Amino acid sequence: MDERTLEWLDILARALIWGAATVLALSVIAALVVATSESSLPGLDVLQRENRGLVAVAALGGGITAAGVLAGLGAILRLLLEERRPRE
Repeated sequence: MDERTLEWLDILARALIWGAATVLALSVIAALVVATSESSLPGLDVLQRENRGLVAVAALGGGITAAGVLAGLGAILRLLLEERRPRE
């Protein structure tokens, strides 16, 4: 591979890692918003209060999973790029 392609792949790897951090931060924010929300529909008030914690945990778990996948892909790509770069 030429040096220009390696540079673009390095930028992609860094973007994946930063994207993972962003997804993790947004999932924590979403879990807090869901857990502390006060909205309720008439007739479903009890059901919404009981399931609010479950939805918050699911949002946090999904965010952690997605962030882990993105960070893993970024790290694997960075390791593969280090093998391809010419040694000085």
